[in-house]
Amino acid sequence: MMNKVPVILISGFLGSGKTTLLLRLLAHTRQIPLRAAVLMNEMGEYDVDSAIISEEMPDVTVEGLLEGCICCSKRNELAGALHTLLSQEPDLIFMETTGVANPEQVLEELRSPLLADRLYLVHSISVVDAELFHEYNSRFTADKELVRTLHGQLRTADFIVVNKTDTASSREVTKVVKSIRKLNDTAKLQTTEYSRVDLEPLLEPVLASASVAAKPAQTPQPAPAQVQLTDADAPFVPIPVKSIGSTSSVSRSTAFKVISTHSHNHDPKQPHSFSRLESITLHQYSPQPLEKQRLENFLTGLGSSLLRAKGYCVLPQEGTMLLQFSGNHLEWQPTALPVSQGYVTLIGEQLDKASITDQWEQCFISL
Repeated sequence: MMNKVPVILISGFLGSGKTTLLLRLLAHTRQIPLRAAVLMNEMGEYDVDSAIISEEMPDVTVEGLLEGCICCSKRNELAGALHTLLSQEPDLIFMETTGVANPEQVLEELRSPLLADRLYLVHSISVVDAELFHEYNSRFTADKELVRTLHGQLRTADFIVVNKTDTASSREVTKVVKSIRKLNDTAKLQTTEYSRVDLEPLLEPVLASASVAAKPAQTPQPAPAQVQLTDADAPFVPIPVKSIGSTSSVSRSTAFKVISTHSHNHDPKQPHSFSRLESITLHQYSPQPLEKQRLENFLTGLGSSLLRAKGYCVLPQEGTMLLQFSGNHLEWQPTALPVSQGYVTLIGEQLDKASITDQWEQCFISL
């Protein structure tokens, strides 16, 4: 009988710091060393986070499932993606879900006959944004499915990371912890900034079962000098993982393209608009660079309907930059990626796509 491969599942709402935690875990497994593989799930057509990992750690196998959640629309592809990773004989598999995925359904899939004899769950980790936890729970009260998802991310966890405590008051952090304990009073819990948690206890069960010595170790890679992790989920230099297809719909202006749209829906029996969260990807189609201030004004002008944005923009002074927007915090990171046509993926609540694309077009007028 084949040895089962341990799995660590990482969930958490949009922009909470999941990928930052994953990068820390991957760096730690490299030092041990353990051969790690990653299954990354993204709502948009572009897999930004997988590209980041592949650039920083090219020896790590990454499998991406795009344009949907592995708990619903991509659930039937989950087993195939995991078997692809298993063919690489990893010591450990990390799974990072989208910010709107319910891990309860993912865990159910892991217990299915297709996977139960090959994998076993070591940890289910949930990452929480301390600053926005109560705001999101209050805001999404009317969306019962989304509330169930947010609570499911906590109920299924055996380890909870209350992250971004540097942007919340100590009083708010205390309230967040108290609220979490009403949903889950048994999970281990750490409060932290930038997803800095004690990693060794999370990997102890893996070390106890993995036959590291029986497999060739990964070649240690030097860490980048003075790399500063951020909580915007993706601070590192990416590589392209998917080119823009010819089927993208083009607006009446050539200033942008709407690459893809996705509405989240956990229950296939419900109508497509069951949840109000959706994504849209806008393409920097103009041959002229997009001015940084115009883009910032565009994002902030969308108001509270915008929850998350990330992508790569070609700017006239700075060149290509990685953009991260979450919780009204906007961050720019330089990248060496040669991007000729940038893009931005937006995730929000009941996004007015027609209005958004019109506003995006205005960013390119009179450049």
